[in-house]
Amino acid sequence: MNQSTTLERIAEWAANTSQEWPKSSSVPAVHAITDTVACMISGATDAAAQGVRKTVNVWSVESNGATICGSPNRAPAPLAAFANGTAAHAQDFDDNFLAALTHASAVLVPALLSLGEEINASGAEIIDAYLVGLECHAAVGRGVNRSHYLKGFHATATVGCIGTAAACARLLRLDQTKIMHAMSLGTSMAAGLKGQFGSHAKPFQAGMAAQNGVLAACFARDGVEGRAEVLDNDYGFLKLFGGDAPPGWDFKRFPLGKPHVIETVGLAPKIHPCCGSTHKSIDNLLDLKAFHKFSPEDVESMHTFVNASNVLNLCFSNPQTEMEARFSMQYCMAVALQYGFVSLQHFTPESVLRPEIRRLIPLTTMDSTPAEAELNPAGEYIHELTVTLKSGEILKTSRTAAKGTLGDPLSDQERRRKFNDCCLPVLGDTVSAELYSRCNDLGNCTNLRDFLAATIISDPRHANVA
Repeated sequence: MNQSTTLERIAEWAANTSQEWPKSSSVPAVHAITDTVACMISGATDAAAQGVRKTVNVWSVESNGATICGSPNRAPAPLAAFANGTAAHAQDFDDNFLAALTHASAVLVPALLSLGEEINASGAEIIDAYLVGLECHAAVGRGVNRSHYLKGFHATATVGCIGTAAACARLLRLDQTKIMHAMSLGTSMAAGLKGQFGSHAKPFQAGMAAQNGVLAACFARDGVEGRAEVLDNDYGFLKLFGGDAPPGWDFKRFPLGKPHVIETVGLAPKIHPCCGSTHKSIDNLLDLKAFHKFSPEDVESMHTFVNASNVLNLCFSNPQTEMEARFSMQYCMAVALQYGFVSLQHFTPESVLRPEIRRLIPLTTMDSTPAEAELNPAGEYIHELTVTLKSGEILKTSRTAAKGTLGDPLSDQERRRKFNDCCLPVLGDTVSAELYSRCNDLGNCTNLRDFLAATIISDPRHANVA
């Protein structure tokens, strides 16, 4: 008897795992979906999302299809997923998923909501497919990361495409053979480069992965097939995309869904709307400020010690645009030092050029561990900060977990505050409150079109500030 391929093993679990999820899985899934809807609302006002939406509107449909966030028009599910996925990731405020090194929810949620609306799925089916897809993101990603990520692939758009194909196939209720074909086709559609970070192309790649996940599942549903061994063979994903030292797949070490990855690793919803590579350093600075009560005028220098991939991600030491600023350690630390928080209002063309921030940018320097240190699968990835005051006092701290991770989770109040920061400037008080309530009751939703009605922003030019 032939041994099952990696895709076959993942597809078997994705097809056959129970739809009855414990609250320890379903509740954080609803939180993640709610967070992503908020990011879609705010992100729909961003230039990248507006550009994609303008193109997608060319192919709008009258009555069928799916909701385009920020538009009264509708589009076929793959195109709506493209537009909404771009919006979800446009401001880099959506969650991270460290088990796969993907922005998992920014791909999964737009894909599933668009496809689900088109096929009249229930909210409970969206939650189920989301949890299946998240586990599949982790399963695919663990075979190639961190080597894949260090090589320069945008895992959100590569690993994320394959995992999201599985999620969409689950939503379509495909059997394990067709789920395998969906993931195989998704492997052929996996694409995205970290060389695009700091430009519109980064969220574009998340939207593309959402679209491709929908398409791969629908193609498989309709009889298109791919090779079962495409992750493993000589010209497959591991060897071509794996980077210099991919670990390969170990299902004994990481058994699928036992327990679900959302319980063991969890998601990392963001409290700062910028690249996750800055977050532990920002949190370190805010921790020191809270304890030692120093002001910007007291600080001589700030030195961050991070990982090699973080330095590569944060490629703008002197940002000139709001998109570049999201990928600048120097800018984000300057904002945190000046204001004591980092918010959407700090990523506008005007904010990036404020004199009080520009004068603080040179204070931050950055160093990293060797790249090979990240290849240790047991690594804790400690980020350190040293703040030197003009008085000569030296303050030091470190973090293994950013705010929002399982090690330092957001409170209910923090999650609601973020939702409001994203939605209130765009939707106003009444609609935002209604949407928040609907999101948290998603498991009882029977009409996704009604659920998504609040995302049809009448005037997407509203300022997207907190």
